[in-house]
Amino acid sequence: MKKITLLVLVFLQYTILSAQNYVTLHEDCNFRGKSYTLEAGTYRLYQMRIGNDRLSSFQVPSGFRITIYEHDDFNSRSKTYTETVSCLDSAWDNNASAIVVENTNIQQTNPNEYVVVYSDCYSRGFSRSLRPGVYKGADLGELKNNISSFAIFGNLRLRVYTGSEDASGYFVTLENSETCLSRTYNDRISSLVVEYKPYTSPGTGNNNNNGSYAELYTDCNFKGNKLSLLPGRYTGAELGMFRKTVGSLQLPAGLTIKVYDGDNFNGASETYSSGIDCISFSWRNRISSMIVEDRGNWGSNGNTTVNELILYTDAGYKGQSVTLLPGTYSTMAAANGFPEKALSSIQIPQGYRVVLYDQPNLRGKSISLTASRSSFIMSGWNDRAASIAVYRN
Repeated sequence: MKKITLLVLVFLQYTILSAQNYVTLHEDCNFRGKSYTLEAGTYRLYQMRIGNDRLSSFQVPSGFRITIYEHDDFNSRSKTYTETVSCLDSAWDNNASAIVVENTNIQQTNPNEYVVVYSDCYSRGFSRSLRPGVYKGADLGELKNNISSFAIFGNLRLRVYTGSEDASGYFVTLENSETCLSRTYNDRISSLVVEYKPYTSPGTGNNNNNGSYAELYTDCNFKGNKLSLLPGRYTGAELGMFRKTVGSLQLPAGLTIKVYDGDNFNGASETYSSGIDCISFSWRNRISSMIVEDRGNWGSNGNTTVNELILYTDAGYKGQSVTLLPGTYSTMAAANGFPEKALSSIQIPQGYRVVLYDQPNLRGKSISLTASRSSFIMSGWNDRAASIAVYRN
């Protein structure tokens, strides 16, 4: 009976883990003892957190793989795993001193949230996936002054610093992936910032200097490190180094920001509809997650253009409805509580792209949309969507 119970628990843990974007390490077998989580990246002994020769079991979500090494380098005996292991065999139990975590589905499942940096040219060597945020020399660890190539997925860019380890002073902006950096930057990047590119108006090809993105600053009066964010939902993990460090913010007309003191849009909240040159004392160093929402902008004819994407349970834009911001929603319930497999029509504003999936977690068959649909009956997608991804081009 105990064995059956243990198997059920292991199965449940694995099911939950499949929706996560990190691996979990455990000091004891059967996922017991102290545990630590690691996102995709390369970790030497001092970065592993679990300690030298302490690893006994680990949980690996779908699409991830980990490689463990016997010694504190990446040239010693190693073994790669793509599945959860409840107890390492005698050859590896309590015998790991370094680890590499890889997200093999990173480009397909979450293309707008990562930059992957590599120690060697042509996307080889040690690697680490970075979300938008500030990465000082200490944060880069093994990759400080050791970056030779990088790949950008989504509307992101890099600000790189060769003369500073704290992301200050002179920097150069790199907006495209690099297979092999020039001598000027190869193995010379001491710190960097991953930020969103300014929004580009559809069909213009030019940056919208009116600022269709929010700008966060670590200090008052719009000073310090800056992070530019397009409309979307940003957890504490996605804010990175800007979590609990926002000192001021700039907002163009039409954008609002709702901030939370919890990492996942929970806890106390506050809404801003205009720029703040110095966040109040009650919220300073407290903002842990936020929603940047586009409420629309004024066109040349004086009318308001509302940039909202709306889901409906009935054809003809009728029935129960919800409004969605850009983002990925692993279930329809995650899409602001929309009923599962009930989508019958959708309004899509210009410049947006929507991908529907017939299984949760952005899996199964899919259909990509760039224009509104008053009915899905002819396409075979009526009441079929189980998860959804919304992108703003």
